[in-house]
Amino acid sequence: MKNIFQWLCGMAVILTVAACSKEVHVNLDIPGADDFQQLYMPQANQNPIQRSLSITDKTDTLVYSAFLGGSQDNAKDVELRFVVDAAKVTEFNAKNGTSYALMPAGSYTLSNEQAVIKSGEKSTGALHIKLKTKGFMLPFQSYLLPVSIKDASARINGELKTSYYLITGSYAPGEVPREKSISFGAEAAGNVMFDFDGKLIRRTSEGNLLLYPANVDGTFGTPGQIGSGWNIFNMIFYYGGDRLIARWGSGAGDIVQYAITKSGVIGGSKGIGQGWGIFSRIVPFKGMLLGIDNGGKMTMYPLDAAGNFDFGKIKDIGSGWNAFTTVFAYKNSLIAIEPGGDMYQFPLSDTGEFGARKKVGSGWNMYGSVFAAGDDLLALDSSGDLWRYKFNPAGFWPLQK
Repeated sequence: MKNIFQWLCGMAVILTVAACSKEVHVNLDIPGADDFQQLYMPQANQNPIQRSLSITDKTDTLVYSAFLGGSQDNAKDVELRFVVDAAKVTEFNAKNGTSYALMPAGSYTLSNEQAVIKSGEKSTGALHIKLKTKGFMLPFQSYLLPVSIKDASARINGELKTSYYLITGSYAPGEVPREKSISFGAEAAGNVMFDFDGKLIRRTSEGNLLLYPANVDGTFGTPGQIGSGWNIFNMIFYYGGDRLIARWGSGAGDIVQYAITKSGVIGGSKGIGQGWGIFSRIVPFKGMLLGIDNGGKMTMYPLDAAGNFDFGKIKDIGSGWNAFTTVFAYKNSLIAIEPGGDMYQFPLSDTGEFGARKKVGSGWNMYGSVFAAGDDLLALDSSGDLWRYKFNPAGFWPLQK
């Protein structure tokens, strides 16, 4: 036993000395190490790289580079050549079911079509693509720019040899076009209003419901009254199909469903939920209601065509939503606006899972109310003018300079 103890003490001393050594030798001469020493573009790991650019006179810049992988040192200069490969656009579209166009000729310049990774180094360093937008890009059209390693004096990783830049043009700050849909007058500020299959429903300060027909030019015509006494509710919205939903302003905030025809004839009602006064906001989204409480928690409530809740699928799906002054559904996503006017898009699945948020605008605090109308957005200013934006969240919407 004494000999074993002495041997363990000796090993401990050896390990301690090794651990204190300043230099650790690693054997990099391992079988197959050459297989990992391949050229690739780090940007290709993010394909496609999405950028939204304002269409202005200024030149924008994108970054590209090449890296030599593997654990072995680079023993000699590696020469390589980059190219914008138009054929890759067709390949990308076929693989992803898209129809992007190549960035127009003359709108882009590679700072280095030829580059060198010097001996002892692993990267070309950051290289730059210079982009011109004005006179080349159309607003809210997305273009694809594929940059590839064409050839090199080292092996190329075929899976990571091409970086795809997906570039969408946007209007310059303060130059976003809008069209006036109708003028209500300043007394309409704060009125409830919402899209009704392309038409517009508005509740007046007196509690009357008015239905505005849609004209072909995007404006609204002379309204007809379809209801009265609706000021007993503190929320009213169109759920879709043949339903309006309203929340009582008194009591526990129970919610009621009303049948409505396409021409705006309101039919029978029935209560569909109790205790909804706990929510500061209720957002209709596809086949569900999203309740946001004062603490910012969002809860999903699936709702069937008869107005019945699927209680087994009710669940909390998010938090922090009290940071926004406006939240509304837009196709397969939510659009949210911060007090400072920044606008974000949040992809949302039918089962309540959020995708990564994307900033899609700024300056939207110039409006008291913003809501979706099909593909468009309608926004009400303090003068009671309702403005229409031909919206596309692929671009960026900067309303103010």
